[in-house]
Amino acid sequence: MPSLLQPGYTLTLGSQRWTEQLIALELTLAAAPSLDRLTATFPAEAPVKAAPDDPAELTLASGEKQEAVFSGTIASIRRSADAIRVRALNAGGVLAQVRPAITWEQASAGTVIRNLCDEAGVEAGNVEDGISLAYYAADPARTALDHIARVAAWSGAMARVSPDNRVEAVVINATRAEVALKYGRELKTLEQRKAPTAIQSFTVAGESGAGDASSPDALRPTTDFFAGNRPPGPSKGNCWRSEPALRTAAAAASAAAAVQRTYNAGRERGVFTAFLQPDLRPGTVFEIQDAPDGLPAGPMWVESLVHTVGRDGAVTRARFCKGGDSFDPLALLGALAGLL
Repeated sequence: MPSLLQPGYTLTLGSQRWTEQLIALELTLAAAPSLDRLTATFPAEAPVKAAPDDPAELTLASGEKQEAVFSGTIASIRRSADAIRVRALNAGGVLAQVRPAITWEQASAGTVIRNLCDEAGVEAGNVEDGISLAYYAADPARTALDHIARVAAWSGAMARVSPDNRVEAVVINATRAEVALKYGRELKTLEQRKAPTAIQSFTVAGESGAGDASSPDALRPTTDFFAGNRPPGPSKGNCWRSEPALRTAAAAASAAAAVQRTYNAGRERGVFTAFLQPDLRPGTVFEIQDAPDGLPAGPMWVESLVHTVGRDGAVTRARFCKGGDSFDPLALLGALAGLL
């Protein structure tokens, strides 16, 4: 029975390890360009000796599952008459402080992401190569984290930070669930909102319609961005956007397909509250067993979530979007069929 489970945590701050005494613990996990944030609240009398820039690590246990969920460094410590609040950030926080001025030529989106991580002094983990770019200019108007989220999105990938503090960029396959959650056991509340599909198509226009990023034509502006395969123009229900960095018709089509599948998934989104589920993170694909009539069973994927441990218990609150066949990575290739 869920009521018999004993959730717990192991929080390491600097050289100190805590398994009790916290007033509250909150961990927010989200995909880039949002930041993961860990906040630990101690009584004012707690002997907290850690300092900013000390390492911070968190493991959560639900009573059934135990997972390392966060690794980073302390960003700030605030002391008041009634509490001590420690906030920590991971590699995303480091990337958000770096404003690069770097240009790449003949690089994949994955190469850009890995090099931006090197520039910021953080580690890259599982990063898919994604689309090919004739060039990419990372200007200081955006942070390194913004650039990573941008180029990852062109390939339909989610940029996030792993529990061991490595930057990832992965294409989520939401056709099959990785985790099963049972309503009334793991899940306490469940809500879903459905919205009409007001936009039927998305078009991304690059600045060249070259067939290959290494071709000299990829660096020449053109009036035919779509290699002779121009879709319907901007109108109600047809959304266009310009991305001059995308120099090939294939890269522009991939970016448009990525926007389309994310938009469609967001037409059916929801929230749930569960007993602490430490194995969930952004991008996790799940299904719901014994869902009440009219509510979704899945598969669905986690967009963002918050783990909390405090006086009111240990819970996970998550936002999710629709998965299924429409969120198959192969759907990203569908937009390219007309170019072959």
